[in-house]
Amino acid sequence: MGNKQIRTGQLIAPFGPGSIYTDRRGVPHIVAGLDHWFMQWDQVKGKMVSCSDPEDFVKNELRLSALLRVSHFRLPPDYRFFRKTNPTAQPPPNANLFVPALRFPRWYRQTRTGEMQRFNLDAAQLPRTQAGGGRWQPVRFISVCAAGHLGEFPWKRWINCQCLGESNFVLTDRGGSELSSIRIECRSCPPGSPGRRGRSLAGTTIKPNVELGEQSEFQKAGIPCHGECPWLGEEAKEHSCVQPLIAGLINQTNIYFPRTISAIALPDLRSQDPAVTTLRNQINALPSLGVARTIWNMKNRPATVAMIRADLDALEVSCDPVQIQEALESLFDEKPAQMPTGTAQPNAPESEFLAFRRAEFNIIRNQLNDPQKIPDLRVIPAQVPPDLSPWFARVNLVERLRETRVFYGFNRLDQNNNNNVLQQMPDIAMRQLFYTPPQNPQDRWLPAVEVFGEGIFVELREQSLVDWQTARADWLSSRLDDRFINRLEGVFQTMPPLGVATRQWASRYLLVHSLAHILINQLVFECGYSTASLRERLYVSQDSNAPMASFMVYTAAGDADGTLGGLVSLGRPERLEAVVRRSLSRASWCSADPVCSEHLGGQGSKLSNLAACHACILLPETSCETINQGLDRAMVVGTPDARENGFMSKLLEENYTLE
Repeated sequence: MGNKQIRTGQLIAPFGPGSIYTDRRGVPHIVAGLDHWFMQWDQVKGKMVSCSDPEDFVKNELRLSALLRVSHFRLPPDYRFFRKTNPTAQPPPNANLFVPALRFPRWYRQTRTGEMQRFNLDAAQLPRTQAGGGRWQPVRFISVCAAGHLGEFPWKRWINCQCLGESNFVLTDRGGSELSSIRIECRSCPPGSPGRRGRSLAGTTIKPNVELGEQSEFQKAGIPCHGECPWLGEEAKEHSCVQPLIAGLINQTNIYFPRTISAIALPDLRSQDPAVTTLRNQINALPSLGVARTIWNMKNRPATVAMIRADLDALEVSCDPVQIQEALESLFDEKPAQMPTGTAQPNAPESEFLAFRRAEFNIIRNQLNDPQKIPDLRVIPAQVPPDLSPWFARVNLVERLRETRVFYGFNRLDQNNNNNVLQQMPDIAMRQLFYTPPQNPQDRWLPAVEVFGEGIFVELREQSLVDWQTARADWLSSRLDDRFINRLEGVFQTMPPLGVATRQWASRYLLVHSLAHILINQLVFECGYSTASLRERLYVSQDSNAPMASFMVYTAAGDADGTLGGLVSLGRPERLEAVVRRSLSRASWCSADPVCSEHLGGQGSKLSNLAACHACILLPETSCETINQGLDRAMVVGTPDARENGFMSKLLEENYTLE
């Protein structure tokens, strides 16, 4: 099939393992599972073997490793071209290494006659078509289920073909706009038989409502899901799938929802000897750190210290075993001291993900910088403009940050069909991404990329937020009913409380999330970055003792130098106020108003948005944590007929007065 070029960052999202990637020639491929990564052909052995130095790609982010329960992460392999022009020349480590992709779907149609033929997943070249013209074109249809399985369209069973083979199928397209104009038939079946009469594809793509007892067209025909996983190989199947099977198109957007999670690199707040801190950073860069953590967790600390000391000796780093022990305790402590002195502790238990975010919030909010402990996080406080102080309690400029983004699986058909996936790690990811899931904990890894950037951190004034919720309680009650709150709670990565999600939490989340979108939509006109280059990071909690109502707008680039400061400069007081005023003015009116602002049960793919559409505050999906779910600009600027209900409506009124 030839080599296809793709950026390494795209192998995390949107083209991770299990995704369908269509090249420039229109040929679809499925990105292979992690078993196939870091492998290359050995001419002597005549088979695929591990690359020469897989540790070259190892990256460690201990907070993420603990959250996802894996040993380490690996960067997607970059292609290092080497051509042996000199017989004595030796290739560099990991030369000519690529990420494999398999041919999927396997069924192809002859464009002139409509005849179909099935090829293998690893078919590199297709045979020429017979005389008479035409070419082989991949079929558009596949089968998919909500459990993540993907397979070929069940042509044979769909038409009830009784032939022994599958060699004489014909797919005809009459050019209509509906699936009823596309028919499949078998020319080998006897005249008058169901297979010979054929059948259209009408209704095959309709997803049934299981809760209402509906069945898909495949279920009605007695066609179950066989648990196919073609990205893992020809024989990869899970035989116990009970999810309804439906048809899909290869370019259908809901065929693949990558699950990604990221972490900002944070300093360790322990008071340590500078020599130990330096040693800790050196150990943290060792490829063997994941193995060391596994041995450490087995309570075999002497063996861990000995292994790390041997690795450091190989690098000619002199150190004392006592210092190694102290550095490892700092790295592998289950509850690292990332809570600044005097920081409020939450009263109620929190989810793993919310506690994970709170650690970042505490560091960035309190501008805790230590270039020796963590050179890739630099936060400086900025003065809040006086006219914004009633709403903004704090503005910090994140001049440099390092973000590690990890891919840990995917969903199909529904992004939110498994909100408890972190509790099922690492098993759910290992089964989905590996043909043979690693049994040894030290062999469990996930793909990741490391990027650098800058950002603006904004914290809302807590008392102003509470006063607004109290003053507008009746309006919030009428706008946010229990059904909407339940839908919002079910959106992936909204970080709801472990107990019952309240109206106070819902209004807080909608306010913070919508304000982040409103600000991003204006920043793109000021900072020089495109909308897709900016991201949001939300910190929301309704905890009575340690509430959070903050967000960070940041950009991150896939190189070691990061970005150029155009975003941070807009967070300075002399520029931030004007940016906020302009953003509120733009958000106060949508070209779809008053329809967009009405709350008629919600809008969006999951009815989890209120006043939010593509004409006002929606962003590219890569910029939003929840893929544009959980938004309502009315929380910020009110509605056209009740402008006073918004959290920042007073500032908006001042804008109108100034104009």
